[in-house]
Amino acid sequence: MRRIAFLRSIEIQQTKPFLTALEGRFQKDGIEAKLFYTDGECGPEDFPGESEKIPGDISADELAKKVIAWGADGVVSLSIADENALRDAVVKRRLETVGIPMAAHSLDAVTLTGNKWETKRLLERHGLDTPPGLLVDNDVLAGRGLAIPAYPDAVMIQISDMGYPLISKPLWDCMGAGMVSIPDEAALERHLTEGEHHGNFILEQCVSGEICSVEVVGADGEYVVQPRVWQGPAELGPVFNFGRLRYVAPREPHDRDFAPVAEKLKGLCREVGFSGAVGLDMIYENGVYQILEINPRVTGTTTPCIASTDFNTYDVLLSILDGSWPAHPEPREGIKRVCLQFPVRELSPEFVADVTRELDVVRTQTLTIDGIEHPNIVITCELEDRAALPAKLESLWQRHAFTDRSFLRQIAVAVGVADAPTDAGADAGERNR
Repeated sequence: MRRIAFLRSIEIQQTKPFLTALEGRFQKDGIEAKLFYTDGECGPEDFPGESEKIPGDISADELAKKVIAWGADGVVSLSIADENALRDAVVKRRLETVGIPMAAHSLDAVTLTGNKWETKRLLERHGLDTPPGLLVDNDVLAGRGLAIPAYPDAVMIQISDMGYPLISKPLWDCMGAGMVSIPDEAALERHLTEGEHHGNFILEQCVSGEICSVEVVGADGEYVVQPRVWQGPAELGPVFNFGRLRYVAPREPHDRDFAPVAEKLKGLCREVGFSGAVGLDMIYENGVYQILEINPRVTGTTTPCIASTDFNTYDVLLSILDGSWPAHPEPREGIKRVCLQFPVRELSPEFVADVTRELDVVRTQTLTIDGIEHPNIVITCELEDRAALPAKLESLWQRHAFTDRSFLRQIAVAVGVADAPTDAGADAGERNR
């Protein structure tokens, strides 16, 4: 038996059912698995192996020691968010010294893409679009070190050339944390003179359009670009993803416009040498995908991507670890079915029983985020059955009123049964993540 450790820093339930689906591979390949996790709880039904809860603030060295003490023959990183991806990259380096392989990105890859300014430079080198931005040195702004009195004026003039509105972003953070909306010149002046800045930051021009995310998976020069997960119109400021409809479905001309972007992303991944999954957040408008950031880890889009393609990211991570990636040289990309994820009011036993019987349910789950519970559901639909889906959802709604009715209309548009409103996006705000 080989011992494989998995590292996780948010609820393991968000990986269902695709991580638990590896149980058959564990048995076939003689794998004894153990999950080291920091958040939530993990029972026998949540992971096909044993599990151990560890402190949320565990250091990389302490985590490496736990993995070594267990006798791991290999390790797979499933950690979220970026700070935990960095922790796991350090663990990988520690384990290399004792000969334990780990499916995780290198320390160089994580530090490069965890830094938003370095990410922008990387994207530009590969001919990818990213919103205009300016790096602000907080030491100079605050008058530490060399005194440069004209620095705030220089920033104001450069931003005037770039245009408003703006988003101020910390250099290191993700999931919208630390973002500040700046609508005009007066707001920027206040932000520069009165804002409490804890480090360098980026001033980035807001762009309007539709939010989408994409996951790229692979290693050793071979990468697969999963379908985009669409998330609705952009807004000024961060958006709570699990309060919206998130979906994967064929879309033209959006798919055609993305094809050259996908090829450039593969080239970027080869240059950086990613080993695992990365998620990219984007905004699409008028045929252009503006890339906002790269997350060097699995993301919240992993589940809908797998559900729509049957290309299991977690299985790939295990193949990267054991050296069998890529096992199948034939093309793997493309949508096999529509996938939809949206919030529900309550996961009552009656509703769960009916929806499971009448629809193809991937997962029903109550996510706990910042101490607040968010019930949601993930469903799929075969491409040839899309026309019947809105009527099935309406029938369920008449019996259970399980979600806001607006989501039914959005789903009908997403699957191509209804037309989008002619003014869609006309009053949409702007948002950069």
